[in-house]
Parts: sequence; structure tokens; C-alpha cells
Amino acid sequence: MELLLAPLPSILPRPHQFPPQPASRPRHGRIQEPIMAFAQAPPLALPFQEARSSFQAPRHSTRPPAQEPRIHPPPGPSLRSEPRMVSDTKLITMHSCAGRLVDARKVFDGMACRDLLAWSAIIGAYAIRGMYSDVIGLTLTMVREGVIPDRFLITRILQACAYTEELKLGMAMHSLAIRKGFTERARDVPVGNSVLVMYVKCRELGHARRVFGKMVQRDLGTWNSMIFGCCRSGEWEEARRLLSDMRHEGTEPGVVTWNTLISSYARSGDLDVAMELLEQMEESGVAPDVVTWTSLVSGFVHSDRGDEALQCFIRMRLAGIEPNGMTIASAISACASLRLLSQGMELHCHAIKVGSVNNVLSGNSLVDMYAKCGEIVAAKKIFNKIPEKDIFSWNSMVAGYAQAGYCGKAYELFCKMESLGVRRNVITWNIMISGYIRNGDDERAFELFQMMESCGVKRDTASWNILIAGSVHNGHFDRALRIFRQMRALLVRPDYITILSIIPAFANLVAFWKVREIHACIFHHNLEMDAKIANALISAYSKSGDLAGACAVFDRHSSRNIITWNCIILAHLLHGSPSEALDRFSQMKQEGVLPDNTTLTAIIKAYGLKGKVSEAKEIFYNMTHDYNIPPDVDHYAAMVDILGRSGRLEEAYELIDEMPLIPSLAVWEALLTAATIHGNVRLANLAARELVSIEPSDPRIQRLIYNLQDLAGKSVDVPHMIVSNKGRELEEVDSCSVEIENKVYLFSTGDNFVLECTVAELKSIMVQIGISMLNTSSGTPDVEEEKEELSAMHCEKLAIALAISNSPPFRSIRIIKNVRMCRHCHTFSKLVSEKYERQILIKDSNCLHKFKGGKCSCEDYW
Repeated sequence: MELLLAPLPSILPRPHQFPPQPASRPRHGRIQEPIMAFAQAPPLALPFQEARSSFQAPRHSTRPPAQEPRIHPPPGPSLRSEPRMVSDTKLITMHSCAGRLVDARKVFDGMACRDLLAWSAIIGAYAIRGMYSDVIGLTLTMVREGVIPDRFLITRILQACAYTEELKLGMAMHSLAIRKGFTERARDVPVGNSVLVMYVKCRELGHARRVFGKMVQRDLGTWNSMIFGCCRSGEWEEARRLLSDMRHEGTEPGVVTWNTLISSYARSGDLDVAMELLEQMEESGVAPDVVTWTSLVSGFVHSDRGDEALQCFIRMRLAGIEPNGMTIASAISACASLRLLSQGMELHCHAIKVGSVNNVLSGNSLVDMYAKCGEIVAAKKIFNKIPEKDIFSWNSMVAGYAQAGYCGKAYELFCKMESLGVRRNVITWNIMISGYIRNGDDERAFELFQMMESCGVKRDTASWNILIAGSVHNGHFDRALRIFRQMRALLVRPDYITILSIIPAFANLVAFWKVREIHACIFHHNLEMDAKIANALISAYSKSGDLAGACAVFDRHSSRNIITWNCIILAHLLHGSPSEALDRFSQMKQEGVLPDNTTLTAIIKAYGLKGKVSEAKEIFYNMTHDYNIPPDVDHYAAMVDILGRSGRLEEAYELIDEMPLIPSLAVWEALLTAATIHGNVRLANLAARELVSIEPSDPRIQRLIYNLQDLAGKSVDVPHMIVSNKGRELEEVDSCSVEIENKVYLFSTGDNFVLECTVAELKSIMVQIGISMLNTSSGTPDVEEEKEELSAMHCEKLAIALAISNSPPFRSIRIIKNVRMCRHCHTFSKLVSEKYERQILIKDSNCLHKFKGGKCSCEDYW
């Protein structure tokens, strides 16, 4: 498609139809008239070389265009006026070079007749100073006077059109350049580049591509402009293809080329590709400059990868590149995010040395850094020294007080902003709301939230996110869901932060339908393809008991990373499906994804659940060699659990004794569980001593140790702390919740307010399945069973009874219990699932139990 504006002469009005207008700054929508004049512009009467000195030609008239519209080319000045025109043009140039633009304009406005050289001089004076709006205004006046620009002036005008995004005038100039043949020869590359830049800046990449494809010759600037256009439009793959094409055609990319690509990828958050391009840049012999490193440091900071930002900063300094103010400010922000006070203070000293400390950008970063590191006094000193504070300065200081817990001080500064005439933006309000809700003052936070719009500040998505995340953090899950629903009712679009804030609150068995509701919202707003949201959904579906839903999200997600694979592998493990977990691991390796610590821990556990001890040991002992991952305490805990399951208790203890790390709570708990189940009193007693020394007040540990006391008898030397606690009721009350018809019911062991019908139903069930309190297949009752005799029935039995009588037979029974199930309740749940053909899911403090057909997914080991 030709960009020539043909057939303009036949459809545009004649020049004499335009009324004369004074030179003025152009306005959008009124630029059409002078542009139309280009359609009637006749060919230049002289060759290009003569046109530059057209003042030598004779003239017939000096009447201005407003009095007599010109149909023919304007004749040159008379010989008598020739010296004056030349001297005025030289005077314009002299004033411009001396920095006296006002004087140059006075001389130009005083000229009786202005030729192409005079227009070139004054337009060039404005263009070289970046006053592109004035260039556009002068160009329109020049066109009205009938002066046609040459190739050099067209380049200047196109530059102004690019920066002011005046597409119509730019297209007219492009049309003129084509008609005059300024784009056909090799020496016309500057004109072609100017046209290309104009279309790129005006976001007309399609036109830019056509211009690029028709250019006779391309230089480095041509390629840079096209690559910049693709990067600006987010067409990253095409930009990289152009990089390859330019090198193939013999044009080596320069530092600007590489910086364009690297900075674009860094801004988009694709920093791994940006680092890959940096390596290619260095391999090609082009040294990165301060712009390169600043783009990378800033990109890592905005992606919350502060440690990598500081590594880039160190590499830059080792390469001998001196940082600028932006680089230092970004590096200080990295120290703020990592709470690295000493490194931040070093950068503060460097900022003083290079003179950028008084820069508002550096000042804001320093205030933020000192505030986040708890140095509020230092932050306040920096804040007071910033000469011209902007809204970011105030927000940083308010945030510093709020994060440190000084909400009163923060509110004083918040009010002071209004008294000083500093307009508080939505970020200021969000900071205050977040500060109050983090410090537990929910009432004040909601009050400010309600006041925002009455004070002329429109709430944004972040405002709602703060309330949702704060409510979840403070344990008010239902309130968080109400806020989320109100947000949707008001047509506020949620973002990935909204979803990631609310999903963890409902990643449990009794919130199954709420997870589906949130998933529907994610699907509606096309957020499902976000990797973080997909990972959170897989985890939420898994924890809510819907393994099929987790697998469906995983299978639909194309951009899987190691976290995605870990989520689905852990989901299969949680639901007692070790074979499927190992299949996923094999699939992951086939797709070239390398495992991390979490993956290997899960795979060791999967082999343990299948009873494949030798395969688990092979993974454990070869992980350093195969994956360059040394075993950590989680891997040792998984190995102890495997050896304990298989009855190799002595081998498990030897592994603990020889491990180079300090055994954690999980390691000793795994040994205690195994020793208790297999009846090894000596190792159980040893593990109990270690657990008590690590965490004496943990209720889970106390329960395990009470069971050990019953197993061991009075003759066993149990630590004095445990003996003194024997007989003392635990502070944590046994409780559970069950979901029935989208309602959640709460039960507590020993609750005297349970409905008689529920108790009667439970007794009826126990009669039908032929089980009594003390008649279990597991033998001697443990301490919890004794407690059940004393304080009525365990809460999960009551919950099961209520669900059996009040929910349809095809629906799973979902229960959350705050402590580990006892053996009696476990046997009861298995028998109920078989007798009533119901699936029962119970999540206790240790694992997820899936009862179906008289069997449990834990295989009676928990």
C-alpha cells in the first residue's frame, strides 16, 4: 500500500479557498488546512542545488500570500532586496547559535519576505532546542505562505511530528518526500529514517513496516528505529528476529540497539531474556554502558529481585562504569526491599560523593530504605533535606512511619500534607489504610477507606486488595470474601494480587465451593494464564479436596515453571497418590524442567508411600551429583519417615545421628511417630526428649508424648516435664468444622450443646457398624480415647453423624480437625465410609485422610 496521499489534487480544495491565518501554535483537529496545501504544491522550479540558493533568481512580485494567493511557484527576491534577506537569515543563525532565540524570532518576524533558507534557519533553531510544538506551528505558517521544504527541512519537521505525535502532518511530509524523490536514492537514508521514526513514535507500526520494507538502503539508525518500534508495541519476538536479520545483512548492532532490547525486556519483567541479551552483547564486543546496567538494576528492583539487582550493580562497578543518579536510586531501592542497612548506607555515601544525594529520586529511595530498615530518625533527616519534595517523598515518609507501627505519626504527616497544599493521591490513602490494618486497627482502616471518595480520591484495585489481604492476615476470612464480592459488585476489576490475597483463605476442605467461585472470577477476567494464579489455584483445589480440579488447571496451563510442577506433585501426595506423583516427575524431566529442593523432598516421600526404599535412597544419596542440590533438613526428615514406615528404626536413628545438620522438629517427630506405631519404646522416648527440648509447648508434640506415656507405661523414664504435664488438660480444645449444603458447622469435643438428634444419629450409626468406644481393631485405646470416655464423643464423630443425616448420599463429607485423629475415630471413619458408601475427607494437623470403601489414603500410618 502506497503512503502517497493520492489523488489529493482532485479531492482537496484549491489554495485560494483557505483564509489567511496568523502563525500560531497548532491545535489537534485544525491542522488539516495547511496539510491540504501540500497537494497543490507544484514541483520545485529549480534543481535541489539551486533551491538552496533560490534568492539569486529574479522575482516578479513581493505581495504576501494573504493578499494574493499563489498559484505558481513563488519567484525569488529581487536583486535590490537580496542582501537584506541574506543578512537577516545570517542574523537569525547568529542569534540562535548565541542562545538568543527571542532575538532570532524578532528578526524573522520582521522580515518582509522569507525564503526557504530563512524558514530553515528559524525552524532549525527551535528544533535543536526540542521545542517541537513551535516547529509544528512554524511549519504550518510556512506552508500557508507557499514555501515548500527541502529534504533537510523535511527531516527536521518529521522529527517534530514524531515527538508531538502529529500523524497527519507527518504523513503529508512523507507524501511530499515521495513526490520529490527524496526516498529513492542511497543518500536519502536520513529522510527514510525520519519517516520511520515518525510512524514508530505515532504508534503506526504497520506503516513503519511498509516504509522499512521499501527502503533502498538501511543503516544502523534504520534498524534501531524498527527494533524500538517492535519493542514499544510488545512484539518481542519480531524485535529479536530483526536483530538477527541486521547482523545477517552485515550491520552490527551498536550499544543503542542492545540497550533498546535489554531495557524493553527489563521493563516487561522478562529479565532472564534481558540477561541473555547482555551476554550476547558482551560476546559481540560491545561494552555495556551505564544505560544498560541501569535498565537491568531498575528492572530487577521492580520485579522484586533485589539480590540480583545488587549483583548487576556490583558487576557494573567492577567493569569500571560510573553509576548515575538513577542507578544509585535503584540500587538503594534494592537494599530497601532486602532490608540491607549497611549496603544502603554505603550507597548513601556514594550518592554524596557523586553529588546525587540532593536529587529527589535518590532522596526518596533513601527515605524508603532507612524507613524499611527501622531507622526512622535517619529517614526523617533525609526527608527534611530534600529541597523540592514531591508526592513520592511524602508517601515514602508516611509509609515509613506506618510500617514501623507509628500510625499516629503517619497520620500527623498525612494531615500535614493537606495543610501544606500537597494533594494526597490514592497511594497516600492506601499507605495509611494498610498501616492501620497491619497494626490491628481494622476499624480505623475501614473508616479511611470510606472517606476516600468523599475527599475526591477514587479507590483503585490496590485499595480493595489492602482490605482483603489485611482481613485474611488478621484471620477474618469471611469478611475478606464479603469485601471481594462487594468489589466485584461495584465492577472493580480484580488483579492477580487480589486473587493471590484471597485464595489462601479458602484453601481448605470446607471452602470447596468458594474456591470454585474465585476460579469463576479468575476465568471471567482472563487471569487464569498468569503463572502465580495458576499455581495458587492448583494448591487451593488440592487442599479443598478436589484433586481433579487441580489436575484440570494444571493441564490447561501452558507456561509451567518448577513451582507449577511442585504444586501438582504435592497435590497427588496429599491425596495419597504416589504413583501419579512419580509419573508427573517423569513428565517434568521429559520437558526439561530441573527439580529443586521441594521437588526432591516430594519424590522421596512418594517412593516412601509406595514402599520403594531403595529408590528413595538412590535419589537421596545422588541428588548432589545429579542435580547439584545438597540434602537439607527436609530431605533428612523425608528419609527418616520412609525408614520408619518400613520398620527400619535403627537405620533411621543412625541417619539422624550421622546427619551434618542439626535435626529439626520434623525429623524427631517422624522418628517418634514411627517408634510409637512400631512399639519401639526406647527410640520413642529418645525422640520425645529431643522434641521437648526443641518445642516444649507445641500441643501436637504433647499429644504424641501422651500417647507414648500410655504405650510405655509408668516404668519408662519419660522427661520430668512430660510427667508433670500428665493429667493436665491441654490448652487447645479439640474442635472440627464440617461443610453441609454450603454451611459450616463447628463441633468441639465435650460440647454439651450438641443436638440430641445428632447424638442419637451417631449412636445409631455405631450400632449399625458394630463398633463401641473400647472395641477397636487397633487394640489398647490411647489417651484421646480415654478422654472420649470422660467427655463424651470426639467432635469428628458428631460431624460425620450430622453430615450423614443432612446431606445427599452422593456428596463427600468434608471435615477439618485442629488436632491429630485418634485411632478409634480413624477406624470409625473407615467403617462408616464402607457401610454408607460415602467418601469422607478429614484434614487433621498431620495429613489429609480420604476414607472410601473402608480404606484410608494414609494407609493407617499418620
